Amino acid sequence: MRGGREAILNAAIEVFARQGYAGSSIRAICQAAGVTKPVLYYYFRSKEHLYQELMIDCFSLSLKTLLRASKSAGSLRQRLVRIVWDEFRSVKKAPTRAQFLLRMIFSPEGRRPYFDYIQESERQRQTIAGVIQEGIDAGKIRGNAGLLATALMGMDLMAILESILVGRATLTLRAAERNVDLLLNGCTVA
Repeated sequence: MRGGREAILNAAIEVFARQGYAGSSIRAICQAAGVTKPVLYYYFRSKEHLYQELMIDCFSLSLKTLLRASKSAGSLRQRLVRIVWDEFRSVKKAPTRAQFLLRMIFSPEGRRPYFDYIQESERQRQTIAGVIQEGIDAGKIRGNAGLLATALMGMDLMAILESILVGRATLTLRAAERNVDLLLNGCTVA
């Protein structure tokens, strides 16, 4: 046996990212983790429980990274760039985690257990909106903090999708700066 809970989580995220929830088996996860079924069931009651734990871990890690970046010092632009850049670095460091999340979020209903993605995404959006609202309150920008946070998250998601699906090097510090600058400065009319 190579390991316990962590080995199982690492193997499961790989298997789920590659095969989806419905296409994954406990046997395949055990084989990838180098553990027996009794060992897996010692840590997790079922495949669904394992999935739920992975989802909680992924969203918790993302929110922790976001909270740390949102409390950083600097101007509004610097803080927002740090938020975006930290997320990009997280995806670059663990692309399988991002693939897993995207595959699970976009898989059809009934092909995976229920998980409240909307609530988890809303926590992230509210954290970003809080930083933006500080800029609004300080008179640095105008607008609706929630809508601006949604726009920034959407731009970032597109960069992440392009990186994962097409393999382009879109997760750069310069891309993070461009997304934030577009949000803060808008478009210029030619």
